[in-house]
Amino acid sequence: MSSQSSVPTRQGSFSKTAAHRLIAGLGFVLLLLASTTPLLAVADLPGAERGTLAAVFPPGTDKTAALAAVAKAGGFTVREGSWQTVLVAYSNESGFAGRLRRAGAWLVVDPQSAAGGLIASRIASGL
Repeated sequence: MSSQSSVPTRQGSFSKTAAHRLIAGLGFVLLLLASTTPLLAVADLPGAERGTLAAVFPPGTDKTAALAAVAKAGGFTVREGSWQTVLVAYSNESGFAGRLRRAGAWLVVDPQSAAGGLIASRIASGL
């Protein structure tokens, strides 16, 4: 013999207003992504670039892995960017931007450009 228990359920707890707000919020996020992605793609530097560059690594990349990728690309870290996955790095060897991409960077930009300013706005003291 099996006993059935009746568990009360909450229906209608997610109102239409909340659903509209959620849809509007998701729409805003999608619009923001769609409008900024081309800007960042245009700001991406050619692979032959060298000097001081801001490298953006994939979300979830820890600082140790990002630092190792910069070293693997033949550069050294000048300072951290605004986020953990962004480093400003330097190498005087031609092709540094391309090597950073091969080491795992999604995007490599001039840290003084508009996109770079958004990405690498925190300046370390003494630089």
